[in-house]
Amino acid sequence: MDKLVICAAITGSAPAHTRSKHHPLTPAAIACEALLAWQAGAAIVHCHARTEDGVGTNALPAYRDLLARIRDTGCEAVINFSAGDNGGTSGHEERLGVIEAGADIVSLGGGSFNIGDRLYDNRPEFRRRMAQQMKDTGVVPEYEIFDLGQISGIAALQADGLLPQAPLVTLVTGIPGALPANADVVRLAASLLSPGSHWSLCCQTDSATTHQRLQMTAYALGGHIRVGMEDCPYVADGVAAQSNADLVRQWATMADTWHRELASAADVRRMLRAA
Repeated sequence: MDKLVICAAITGSAPAHTRSKHHPLTPAAIACEALLAWQAGAAIVHCHARTEDGVGTNALPAYRDLLARIRDTGCEAVINFSAGDNGGTSGHEERLGVIEAGADIVSLGGGSFNIGDRLYDNRPEFRRRMAQQMKDTGVVPEYEIFDLGQISGIAALQADGLLPQAPLVTLVTGIPGALPANADVVRLAASLLSPGSHWSLCCQTDSATTHQRLQMTAYALGGHIRVGMEDCPYVADGVAAQSNADLVRQWATMADTWHRELASAADVRRMLRAA
């Protein structure tokens, strides 16, 4: 197998402390958690920006400030910023602005879907515009798959030179309206990805057992690992992680047990350049 890439999803955009009192909320806390997660073995840190009072934001100055804060800590991880719709509060123009923040990777939604009582709007023309802007600025797209039909969009963008031939893909499970948090679904989705895809699994759940089962499925299939307070803030059922580093450390230890070498940030940067 390839070296294992661990991505730490540091904070997400959920309201403050709805799932854990250890959830980092301020820009300073997010930057500190990014450093600790990298030191624990995460090669990538996936971040949403927040204001000083902990409210999620897609404002470009907030993302630029967060990037500077993370780098000022000495963290050398590959930076992945979310360009999602921030719980339905951000329109397309603000989401496009995230691409200009200076991150190595920015998320690219694979398609629209109903989430709760609203539409998560990733219409085709917007996705193409995002992909083109990322190509123009040298940012790597993280193609997020929320439903199986969205996988076909990868080849369509590749045909126009807007996605790498070895794309970076995240399968998103556990969000209302997205892929269910089910190991059989993960196996099917992974089987539909083109050979050479660099993929991992986002599993948003409060069940540590469910999260671990699905991440182990991804691991066994040759995928990479994503953990963090955004996805599941528990190291075991009913046992809250004290930090993102606790969650990273679980999988770094597991990889060591099974003799799968961890990828460094430098490894990931080489992987992305080769794609």
